[in-house]
Amino acid sequence: MAAIATMLPDARALQRVNAAVRNEHRLVHCRTWAELEVACKDEEVSLAIIDLFADGQAHFDMVRRLKMRAERLTLVAYVSFTADRARDLFDAGRAGFDGLLILGQDDTPAAFRAVLERASARGAAQLLRPHLADADPVVRDAVMVAVTRAHLRLTSHRLAEICGTPKRVLLAALDKAGFPAPQKLLAWGRLIVAAQMLEDPNRAADAVARQLDFPSGSAFRNTCQRYLGATPHEIRARGGAAWAAGKFLAEIQAARGR
Repeated sequence: MAAIATMLPDARALQRVNAAVRNEHRLVHCRTWAELEVACKDEEVSLAIIDLFADGQAHFDMVRRLKMRAERLTLVAYVSFTADRARDLFDAGRAGFDGLLILGQDDTPAAFRAVLERASARGAAQLLRPHLADADPVVRDAVMVAVTRAHLRLTSHRLAEICGTPKRVLLAALDKAGFPAPQKLLAWGRLIVAAQMLEDPNRAADAVARQLDFPSGSAFRNTCQRYLGATPHEIRARGGAAWAAGKFLAEIQAARGR
């Protein structure tokens, strides 16, 4: 069972986390930054939900250290909002947080789970970011959007809109860089996120298919075979998201060599 580390001194926040994750994840409750750092060394801990102001002030240095020591750790800030915290919350994304929840505003169980899924997708995208450093900005944005918004069933047209470019310009940029066309790129993005979700041994392929809005479990399995040449079980056994991302990058290298 995948584990989630928490550092939430507010009892209401802890109750809502428990209600949102139910029995799908093991929760590791931490009281201090030191305890949190130790907990996040556990390979089973893939996500941490933190009150950034747990001891009264924001500790961005600790956040950056956590991200440096566990690059694939997904961090979600879960805080109560006050006007004097606005600037710190603005800086949270730059410090390494992948998601934000405001206590009492957007933390219903359904909203909570949606934020956690999106935050996890952003964590999966970090596998690709180092390989995109020298890419055309349009290409880099398209790849990151395809992964981080995998839950939204984007169309090629919508992808181009989000990237702020006409579809024909996006298509030309991807082709020139050796990347798949928009529709195929979106499929790759969904598969990389699906592969990350499959890393949880208790998560069934049909559940992944539903969460990523595939038409059916069979359609999801067929897509896995078409792009990755593997079943969901094999994807999990071969390394999940890291393996799927490697297959994606290998296809790009092969396209550039043709």
